[in-house]
Order: sequence, then structure tokens, then C-alpha cells
Amino acid sequence: MGFLHLFWGFLFLIDIRINGFDVLPDVIGYVLFFVGFLKLEGKSEHFRKAKNMSVILIFFSALMLIFTWMPPQSWLFYFLLNVVLYFLKLYLIFQMCNGISELAGRKGFHAFQTKAIQRWRWYFVIATATFIVVLVAPFVPLLAVFLAIMLILASIVIHILMMMLTWEAERVLHR
Repeated sequence: MGFLHLFWGFLFLIDIRINGFDVLPDVIGYVLFFVGFLKLEGKSEHFRKAKNMSVILIFFSALMLIFTWMPPQSWLFYFLLNVVLYFLKLYLIFQMCNGISELAGRKGFHAFQTKAIQRWRWYFVIATATFIVVLVAPFVPLLAVFLAIMLILASIVIHILMMMLTWEAERVLHR
């Protein structure tokens, strides 16, 4: 159906770096999202919107990948680009979860419908907490380090939960 592409796309959104090198480049994840949403767009308007957003995210994540090799001169530009990416990614995940919820509701899987919305809420809370920690880190560095470690673990967990949601969507909603 397309949900397995989303499953693998989430794997590439987990940020694993070795000596500054992104082992799982986000751009590949967004390409997989695009393919998945392309297959799903006829099933919900939410998936069409997410597909369109994935195109924009492919461009921006490719730009960020280039910046790992040639960092921009302005930290403000780099920071603002990350802020834009943050909001675009939230929009994409929102549309994906709402599309899954809508599809589950139409098929009468109300528990799964609720699960999709709950996963969105969890994702939003963790992403927002991460954003806030990045903003306050310069002012309370010791606390920020502690919170960053916790949020890295929470981020990995929520990405795995999103992968499980898309895996289950492929299995449950394909019928």
C-alpha cells in the first residue's frame, strides 16, 4: 500500500552520526516518504498533502547534507534553516498520522484510529521539548546536557513507535 515505504523512511530520520557523518541521511528517508505517500495519496487528502511536503523536505534535507561538507558562514542562517525543517517535518508527520487515522476510521478500526492520533501527540511533545532544549541550552548548559540525553533516547523511541505504526497500518489497513 505504501506504508512500508514510510516505515523505512522513519529509519532514515533517526539521527546517527559518526564523526559528523550522518549514517542514515534524512534525504533518503524523505524520498522513501515521497514514494509511500505517492502510493497512498488516493486514499486520503492528508497523504497528498504529506507527499507534497515530502518534496520540499527532500530539497531542504539535501541542502542540509551539503552543509555537513561545506558549513554556511552564518550560524543564524543554519539555525533558521533548522527551524524551518522542524516545522515542515511536524506538518508532514501530522498529515501522515491524520491520514492513517482517517483511513482506520473509515474501515471501522477505531482503536487504531485513536492510536495514530496519540502517536502524533507523542511525536509533537518530544519534538517540541527538543526544540525548547536547543533554545535554552546556552543559558543552562548542564541541565541542557541532561535533558538532551533524555530527549535523544525519547526521540529514538518515538521514531521506533512511528515505524511500528506504519508497519501496523500496512498490515491492518491493507485488508
